[in-house]
Amino acid sequence: MAYVRLAPLALFLLATSTMFPMKKIEAVDCSGVCSTFERLPCRSLDCRCIPIALDFGLCFNRTGLSSVAKMIDEHPNLCQSDDECMKKGSGNFCARYPNNYIDYGWCFHSDSEALKAFFAMPTAITM
Repeated sequence: MAYVRLAPLALFLLATSTMFPMKKIEAVDCSGVCSTFERLPCRSLDCRCIPIALDFGLCFNRTGLSSVAKMIDEHPNLCQSDDECMKKGSGNFCARYPNNYIDYGWCFHSDSEALKAFFAMPTAITM
């Protein structure tokens, strides 16, 4: 007898769940290696590519960038200005990546062969 009384409630809950489906929300995975020369290096606008070497880096979530700031300050070659390179003692020129999604450049000595190779790299065409 109790099953008969619960049947309308079960039918109501079933109808409600089909009428108002829940929105699927997925967290963005910002872990992994990224190429500094891809147009969208981490495959999501919620992530940032922080260069570790000249041609690759690691993806980090934008909200977690405060924890990454210390790593960036301690990295000898990452820079945002020529003055920062001189303070770190790793060069006198900050060459920015040709990718708009990377906020940092790489320190070089202005007369080095590595700088010439950096400028010889192809740039991505953005539309």
